[in-house]
Amino acid sequence: MFAHERPPIERAALQLSGVMRRLVPSLLGALAATTIASAAGAPVSLREVRQSLFGTCFPTERDGWMVGELGRIFHTGDGGTTWERQDAGTKRPFLAIACLDARTAWIAGKEGIVYGTTDGGASWIPATTGSTRHVFGLAFANPERGHGVGDYGTMIHTEDAGRHWTVSQVPPDVVLPESALDTGVDPGDVNLYAASYGDPDHLWVAGEFGTIMASDDGGRTFHQQHAPIESTLFGIYFADARRGWAVGIDAVILHTEDGGATWQMQAPPVRQQSFYDVFVRAPYGWIVGSAGTVLRSTDGGATWTAEPVPIELAANWIRSVWIAPGGHGFAVGAEGLVFGIDGAALRRLQGTGPTRAL
Repeated sequence: MFAHERPPIERAALQLSGVMRRLVPSLLGALAATTIASAAGAPVSLREVRQSLFGTCFPTERDGWMVGELGRIFHTGDGGTTWERQDAGTKRPFLAIACLDARTAWIAGKEGIVYGTTDGGASWIPATTGSTRHVFGLAFANPERGHGVGDYGTMIHTEDAGRHWTVSQVPPDVVLPESALDTGVDPGDVNLYAASYGDPDHLWVAGEFGTIMASDDGGRTFHQQHAPIESTLFGIYFADARRGWAVGIDAVILHTEDGGATWQMQAPPVRQQSFYDVFVRAPYGWIVGSAGTVLRSTDGGATWTAEPVPIELAANWIRSVWIAPGGHGFAVGAEGLVFGIDGAALRRLQGTGPTRAL
């Protein structure tokens, strides 16, 4: 693992957009009739989607979004049977999404862009946050309180439904491992990649060098938690104020049952991959990552098994996974790769090679 390294999903978006500001090493690492719109209101086959997708969110069994390159926003109101393309008026990539219900969602991405909707995506309203740092992770606890994380330790926070945002940095008293100090990185340089609310008052963020920080006041202030690793963490998810998971490179899976007071390593079923996102809705849980990696749990995230990966997916990453309350959801990734999830069942709907069940 090289220090200060972007995951390929973020690198892909920023490189394609011509905004990479620093050189980073490479990180090696059934709905057959589903349709999606090529322009607002014009359905076409999901097979035609080739843009990489970086985020997905399903607040209900029927309503959800996928976002990605070129400002793409895709929305469904029928559980993914049909989709429509929505327009926020930008070509900059969206790297993160947070949704609260069928009408309320927020998306964020390159150069600090943030947009919100309260009408199911019929209109997306830009927000002024005061930051131009890329936003890689986004979470909302309720319609008023939200938090984004991204480049160089930048955090943005709102308490009034996005009308006003405050910008802050990783606190200077965060202790970094020697691997960070040896490269001259200080806390203000640490990229943050993920955020998750356990409840409206309890928020966690995660990023480079095993950094995990927790807030007990909804995101106004943070304190560091100890993680037993130094690897970059790309995903974090809390089911409530006590039970959480964090995942990252080197096949890292961390789990806590006490709100992060202690974090324990979980045994990964694969050793050579990087994990980019995690979502647990008991009894099922899902982890996605590099080389088409998909892990599944049937015991509420206590243990994990690897899903078989078709050979044609070995070069494709999966960035985001989300499960609605009833167990239906989606996972999305490189070059329009889309999976449908129904309980413990996973089915590839779109991506490299012919559509097939896994």
